[in-house]
Amino acid sequence: MNADRIRPDLDDNDPPPRRVFLFEPGWRVEMKVGNERAFCYMMAPGQDYYHRFHDGEIYLKRGDERICMACAQRRGLLSYAPKALRETLGSIEFSIEDSGSEIELRWSDEPGWST
Repeated sequence: MNADRIRPDLDDNDPPPRRVFLFEPGWRVEMKVGNERAFCYMMAPGQDYYHRFHDGEIYLKRGDERICMACAQRRGLLSYAPKALRETLGSIEFSIEDSGSEIELRWSDEPGWST
């Protein structure tokens, strides 16, 4: 066993951890600490009650609404991929003629356009 491992109960066959992204504004990430009873705002499929958070559980909070990570994923609040960079809107090329003060302007909205 590797001495510098943080969690000795995990082995090398465990899948690597995934990054989680939350793109909807207004939510905060919090952790349930202590003995105070706290419940998820949503019911899990097949349940007719609101489930409790466990001590140390990470959840999302907006105002009075608290949602566990499993319910947040079902609700579509979480993503496992970062937002993609937006596509280019087009390109503008300038060329100045050697013979004088004329400037030629060319525009294209096709990606990879060039003359």
